[in-house]
Amino acid sequence: MTDIVVAKDLLKTYGSFHALNGLSLTIQEGSVFGLLGPNGAGKTTLIRSLLGFIKPSGGTASICGWDCILQSVQVRSNVAYLPAEAKLFGMMRGTGVLDFFAAMNPNGSRDRALSVAKQLDLDLARRVAFMSTGMRQKLAIACVLSTRAPLLILDEPTANLDPNVRMEVLSLVRKAQKEGATVLFSSRVLSEIEEVCDTATIMQRGNVVKTFNVSEMRATHRVHGTPRLSWNDWWNGKPVVDSVEESGASPDINVLENTSSQIVIDIVGPIQKHLEWLSRMPVDNMRIEPVGLRSVYESCCVSS
Repeated sequence: MTDIVVAKDLLKTYGSFHALNGLSLTIQEGSVFGLLGPNGAGKTTLIRSLLGFIKPSGGTASICGWDCILQSVQVRSNVAYLPAEAKLFGMMRGTGVLDFFAAMNPNGSRDRALSVAKQLDLDLARRVAFMSTGMRQKLAIACVLSTRAPLLILDEPTANLDPNVRMEVLSLVRKAQKEGATVLFSSRVLSEIEEVCDTATIMQRGNVVKTFNVSEMRATHRVHGTPRLSWNDWWNGKPVVDSVEESGASPDINVLENTSSQIVIDIVGPIQKHLEWLSRMPVDNMRIEPVGLRSVYESCCVSS
């Protein structure tokens, strides 16, 4: 598949502080790409660099083949962007805001905007200044998701929304993908990334610490157990599994911890075919659980 977004060795410094620290990533056309990371990880700096709002201190980036700095006008003509804190015209009514953005954006459509607003149960007769924070967020989402831009960049799109509306927004994201759009979805809500994204990247201190396929992550199980060893084996620190190859296990088994006191194994893919191998292991108190996004995230960010 074609890469619609390519960033290579992106660097953004403010004095001695590195907001982006040689970051590299690619986003495939037609995918929903999740962007995760704690506050200060550099997510918004990355997005603004891709849009040409700020100039990187080094490295390169392109969207749809256009250079994000040298050809930022062409880049933005191919992107619909929802910032984390969207600013709208306070004295306009909702319908006026939708009309304005539909007319301004070459990929915009008033009919699609009205359809999204209806799905989000948004009162368009009210002036923006008298809307709640959640209503303004829904209005901004309607403006962005009404376009046919090749790339949608959504920065915290479900912030300030109740659970029912969050579900509708995720449904709209999936619909946009089915219609051919690529979506960059930045969120702090792990369950949303897990539900809607194909691939996700975890950022930390301005760099990528892990990129993974979400469906493969969902299919991964983690096995915990206490080794059943003789006193002499325990004293000599004998491992339960000398190596995956010697044990006869397949390459989709990853031994994370293998000591005389604990064994931890990740198994990617259907676990049924490995049950016989697991049953032969000298392990007591075996526990098998799915590896969720929280475990992956915590291993990358919380412990670092």
